[in-house]
Amino acid sequence: MALTSVQKRTAAHYSRKWLRARANIWAVERPRLLSVAEAATELKASRAYVRRMLARQRLYGIKVGSVWAIFPDDVEAFKRSRRPAGRPRKVLEIVPDTASAIAGERAHAGTRRMLRRRGRR
Repeated sequence: MALTSVQKRTAAHYSRKWLRARANIWAVERPRLLSVAEAATELKASRAYVRRMLARQRLYGIKVGSVWAIFPDDVEAFKRSRRPAGRPRKVLEIVPDTASAIAGERAHAGTRRMLRRRGRR
């Protein structure tokens, strides 16, 4: 079925591109939404874990019907806030040698003479 010249002009005249230009509305950049499976691969976790985090509101997403839609920025923020897997490492504190610390305190207080053994003079 061939279109007549009037129909062609009307179709071209009211194309979306033309309407956007006419209304001065340009395409809005929207981020691509991720599914639960895509977010799970991004986080290197299972789909059940991602659903659990969405249900607990630790990972933010939008539920559209029965499907979750997750923004990539929210996945990145969750990655940054998540603690690393495994047992936490112990923080080693640098403790000064006790004997040298006591000797330094005695010298500073001037009590070295009083703490000498009685047998020696």
